[in-house]
Amino acid sequence: MAKKLISTLVLAAATCVAAFAEKDPDDYHVQVVLADGDTITGYIHNDLKTGLKNMFSKTGSIRQYINVGEKLNGGETKRYSASEIKEYRFLEPTEGYPDGAVCVSDIINSPGMFKPMRFVRGLAWELDRRESGSILRWDVYQSTGGRNSVSYLVPAIGIRLNGARGAFIIAANGMFNDTLFMLYLKKKYPELKKAWEEYYHKGKDAKAHRKELVDNPSTALLFYEKFLLTNPQIQNEESE
Repeated sequence: MAKKLISTLVLAAATCVAAFAEKDPDDYHVQVVLADGDTITGYIHNDLKTGLKNMFSKTGSIRQYINVGEKLNGGETKRYSASEIKEYRFLEPTEGYPDGAVCVSDIINSPGMFKPMRFVRGLAWELDRRESGSILRWDVYQSTGGRNSVSYLVPAIGIRLNGARGAFIIAANGMFNDTLFMLYLKKKYPELKKAWEEYYHKGKDAKAHRKELVDNPSTALLFYEKFLLTNPQIQNEESE
């Protein structure tokens, strides 16, 4: 079984490398900001070893490594972990990301067995950044359930409030999901939990607000900014 899995991974990697060679170099051109503030410019390399390290890292589905080289094809490359960088930004702008798509290194809630408040440092796509916080996207495993349950990766949308311990999922696979975020707020900021619960769960327009958040996650930050007009910011507990 293990040999079959490895063979499948190698075949997938070979296919990826072949396709990679045909891509526009600008699609992989990035600027990386290191943890010490220095910057480097190069190209993202989607190689097998980095893919395997991400797959079997302690962060699970949350990416931990990137591999960057001075050239798109050939030449030396260097692998960086999430703890070694602050972010990397694609230098070629797109319609959705006029300033270039950004992937940040941040603390993310990654629940484990009997550990709902477990956190890991990993890489996530930054969808929005405001003074109040940011909206991030990463992948999580979702199970089909049942006797022959199968797990597969789905996109998760998270909110990272400035001062909070880390980012929490507020939507997964296109569905509203704030269970762990609510659990966190219950202990750390009950006033915000009460306001969030009223807005997204109990109020007469709660259903519409949940749909709005799924369609445009940045509305969660707008809600928080409105809350801050009459309330203090969440207590700063950012740490590793």
